[in-house]
Amino acid sequence: KMLKSSAKHLPLMAFLPMIFEKHDDVSKDIKTARDYDSRLVSEETGKERLKKMFTINSEDGVSPELTSMNQAGLIGMFVGACYGGFLHSRKAYVDFMERNLATSFASHLDAKKKLQHAVTMSFGKGAFRWGWRLGLFTYTYVGLVTTISTYRGKSSILEYALAGAGAGAFYKMNRGLRGMAAGGIFGCAFGTVGGILSLTILRATGMSMEEVRYWQYKWKVDRQNTIKARLPSTPNAEEDPILKAHDAGLGEKKISLDVLDTTEATAASQKTTK
Repeated sequence: KMLKSSAKHLPLMAFLPMIFEKHDDVSKDIKTARDYDSRLVSEETGKERLKKMFTINSEDGVSPELTSMNQAGLIGMFVGACYGGFLHSRKAYVDFMERNLATSFASHLDAKKKLQHAVTMSFGKGAFRWGWRLGLFTYTYVGLVTTISTYRGKSSILEYALAGAGAGAFYKMNRGLRGMAAGGIFGCAFGTVGGILSLTILRATGMSMEEVRYWQYKWKVDRQNTIKARLPSTPNAEEDPILKAHDAGLGEKKISLDVLDTTEATAASQKTTK
């Protein structure tokens, strides 16, 4: 009996290492962890973190938080467009076949052409209808989660539940107060489930959501730098035959717009003094 009772609890014991031991935690001695820790400032307030999140500068560009929001919105739009397009195109195909069972077409190619037109138009309408809706919902949900977690400086189920309620209410805004309430309740439940799954996965991997966003941003920057480094560089002025011909005709004075503006301003000031 004791063996049977212990065997029943064996599946639950598989999660004990994840709760009590931390073998998957990322070591703080490696270079990537040190780079991330150097970015953190413990004295920052919630308002300062939000200001950094929505600040776009010429050096770093868009912040990691905004980058993750944009990526989530684009992925949601793509998934919604594919789902809506396939759903509506299949319905258009079935409707066309049922509606034209006894229809006589000019030729076999004419029937195929009209069928293809109906399916393509339905795919486009379905992709547009579902794409912008799912993209807006995903962007709103991830944006609220990111904003709340950035302000609080940590991640928990709270921001997932609040973000789900806010996104659901916003999505059903055109249905009135009842629709907003229903959307908020459904979104809160959906957000809570999503938060539990996300935090469980992060717990198993030994990382935080802030680290995930940061390294997604770093990978994006590294990819852009790699692409820029592989682009062909601008040819030197000495090797460019067009510039050589220009210098041969006008002389090698290296005249530019700045030089011309300075020359004109100097000449005008000399005339005024005379």
